[in-house]
Amino acid sequence: MISLLKCEHEKTRRRHVPATALILTAAMLVWIYPKHQNADLLRLGWMEYLYELPLVNSVFMPLLSITVSSRLCDIEHRGAMLKQLAVTVRRGRIYDAKLIYGLAVVLFCVGLSWVMTVAIGYHAGFDGDVPIKLYLLYLLFTAVPTAAVYIFQHTLSLCFKNQAVTFISGITGMFLGVFSMFLPQLPWLRKSLIWGGYGALDFVGLFGWTKENRYKFARFDLMEIDWKFFAALIFVCAAMYAAEREMFKRKEL
Repeated sequence: MISLLKCEHEKTRRRHVPATALILTAAMLVWIYPKHQNADLLRLGWMEYLYELPLVNSVFMPLLSITVSSRLCDIEHRGAMLKQLAVTVRRGRIYDAKLIYGLAVVLFCVGLSWVMTVAIGYHAGFDGDVPIKLYLLYLLFTAVPTAAVYIFQHTLSLCFKNQAVTFISGITGMFLGVFSMFLPQLPWLRKSLIWGGYGALDFVGLFGWTKENRYKFARFDLMEIDWKFFAALIFVCAAMYAAEREMFKRKEL
């Protein structure tokens, strides 16, 4: 497997996959950097990030997954390279190697964005120390939905030569996930979508905000974490991996 991972790196080096992923991550960080600062926002800064970032992640993380998986797999569809590779390497190992490499790139960006988010908070002057336990929960609740989305996108990219299928499916799922976050009265909607995992695992709520006073009397409170959904999402990741790996093994190349 190590040799296959090295091969993935060499094959995709000129396609600048890690660099592209870092550019998307940088765009996300620019987007979340506080544009307007006042005493109320600085007072609530750490908790406000925990409240707002799941929505930001529901856009950028699926885009990151779509881009990385497509660029990694598109090279195999050129000149029937996937069929040639399957002659010397078992299909299951091909699937695993490309999945591990791509998922490692994506999860590295998740971790990097987490570190930089904390750094931005300190640089912006948020009051108090970072609530590290809450931010570690946030990191966990970002990584798992992103892994689920990436596994799905990875299989689409491997199974369809036309990468437009991957992009259309991924963008559609992303918009459904974002849309579900604006319908809190329908929690089943976000829980029925892998792209809705970011919202379903959001554990910070905003209270006391008004149009007139805005954040002056606002507060952020912790909400109950849906651990059953979290466990179900991990199960979905494992089930998708097993089923889609088997589907790829049986697919005619």
